Amino acid sequence: MNINDDKKVDVLISALEERYSSIHKIRDRVQSTGIWVLGVLLAVSGFLIQSDIYFSCLEKFLIVCGVLATIGAIFYYLKDLETGFKGQMRTAARLESALGFYQKKFFSDSEDSLYPESWSKAGTSESSGNFFTSTYLLLGVGFFFLLVTIIFDIGHSVPEYLHYFGHSDRFFFHAR
Repeated sequence: MNINDDKKVDVLISALEERYSSIHKIRDRVQSTGIWVLGVLLAVSGFLIQSDIYFSCLEKFLIVCGVLATIGAIFYYLKDLETGFKGQMRTAARLESALGFYQKKFFSDSEDSLYPESWSKAGTSESSGNFFTSTYLLLGVGFFFLLVTIIFDIGHSVPEYLHYFGHSDRFFFHAR
């Protein structure tokens, strides 16, 4: 089969559009997951701090095991998304290169290429993106805060007049 250059360009552009769409969907999933998980972690931590719930050592152990299993499942899910994301980025960079986006003077008389040369390394260990790293760090802080709240019974070290739940006659940070 012989395909002329115009058809090849059409195929490359179509493939590139699909890669861009996939990259956006993966980023959206990671961001949505990160925001929801972080929100739940902070809400649960805040509730435990404000409540009068006390956990026995066995309960703490079981809850911490559950939290650690949850951490593992969420990070496994995100790591799988990261693998797919990097693969899509590498493929997109190859398609962009085939279309001449990194060649100088290819689309205009400018001394610069259409895309910066550094973008051709997208999805590799040489790239400089930190999207997943920052997501992992934020979730790590959220899980750490929850675990500290559970293990050290943070809610019991907060003075009673700072509690909100269960005290209808007082408001948050309102002294007696």
